[in-house]
Amino acid sequence: MFMKKIYAYPAIIASLIIILILGYRCWFNPVTTIILVRHAEKAPGNNPPLTEDGHRRAGALAHALSSTGVQAIFVSEFLRTQQTADSLAILLGLNPQIIPAADITQLTGRILTDFAGKSVLVAGHSNTVPDIIEALGIPSPPPIPENEFDNMFMVHRPRFGPARLTHLKYALHLCDCE
Repeated sequence: MFMKKIYAYPAIIASLIIILILGYRCWFNPVTTIILVRHAEKAPGNNPPLTEDGHRRAGALAHALSSTGVQAIFVSEFLRTQQTADSLAILLGLNPQIIPAADITQLTGRILTDFAGKSVLVAGHSNTVPDIIEALGIPSPPPIPENEFDNMFMVHRPRFGPARLTHLKYALHLCDCE
């Protein structure tokens, strides 16, 4: 009987250690989710607005992200990124934060410092979204072709451990309701 108790103690201690480690990782290692999209279809010109299709895509984005728990929205100084995020911002009652497209360090710093453990949306550009993904810890992110507007990237970044990337597509038309 005494020998059975001696063998039980290491099993109990090992179980407690496993529970503590898992609890620590879940409680103290929150995952920050950064959702990145390229701006929707734009008109030609310098700092152009979105086209009709672009506005529909912005609506589709708002619909797709409406229940994801996004707590902040970041856009560049360009009208097309701001219009891409407007529908979601209105739906969620958020004011998009404007950070210059070229300042990836400021953007990633703000996200990882001010929104750790939360979900945020970044509306960027075909040439900045891959750089932002890389700055968030994903080596060799996929390029975004100039004619693609339907890519959605989700970077899941735990406080400790490696970041993970999920690449999705989102539809332009939700339905033929008009």
